[in-house]
Amino acid sequence: MTSWSYVTYPDTTLPLLPTIAGHLARSLSMKHHSRILWFVRHGERVDNVDKSWKKTAKRWDDPPLSPRGHQQAREVGTALAQEPIDYVICSPFTRCLETATGILAAKKISPPVWIEPGLGESLNVCMSPPGRPTMEEIKKMIPSVDDTYEPVYSVLPPEIGGDAGCIPRVIKTLRTLLARYPTGNILFISHGSPTAACHLAICGSWKYVGQCTIGKVITEAGSMKCEYFGDKRHLSNQTDLHERQSAARECTKEDIEEALKNVNEL
Repeated sequence: MTSWSYVTYPDTTLPLLPTIAGHLARSLSMKHHSRILWFVRHGERVDNVDKSWKKTAKRWDDPPLSPRGHQQAREVGTALAQEPIDYVICSPFTRCLETATGILAAKKISPPVWIEPGLGESLNVCMSPPGRPTMEEIKKMIPSVDDTYEPVYSVLPPEIGGDAGCIPRVIKTLRTLLARYPTGNILFISHGSPTAACHLAICGSWKYVGQCTIGKVITEAGSMKCEYFGDKRHLSNQTDLHERQSAARECTKEDIEEALKNVNEL
């Protein structure tokens, strides 16, 4: 059996079989040149602090950032200001777009931003279809958006199994993007469950991270090294980052293994 080591995180990480983890990580890193992959979850949402927001929202699944969320995004930008980033691949939801805006404000030259629905929120907590801005609205928020980018998913496939339902399409999105763009440092901006699915694909376990935390993965010589994931040292306020899933949404090992069976079907 292939051995596979990873950092364990109390309560929020569910380990999987080493063979599963090793297979996924090897398939993602195969033939890729040395580079850094950054993973950031969006900042604090307005409905995290204003519980009445959804009652009057036209798109109740698309809250913007709270004032604290904007501050968190700027602090991520400061932390990554000197890091060479060639592409930003971002979920189309407003909270992720605003997080990208805050991060890129610290860059002298903004890299191209690509909008990827495959990194969008897990569908079990979304409207049907998911509420999100149009490309015209997105370009007003982020002028550096490249609307010639062809997303892995224009329309998301159905998902079952709660938060774990996003695992197959997130893994397909990662595989496709890393094969399509074999060079360059990439910043991925997404949501709690899709980011946990990214950690699953690369590090072998479901890791639900806090808002505006940072993950750093180095790929070289056909392997992937997770230097850290869910890091919050750059944040001035490290409390209440929504690092834990609610009891109703918590994923079990069985949920995750069931979702992994569908990875190659999309």
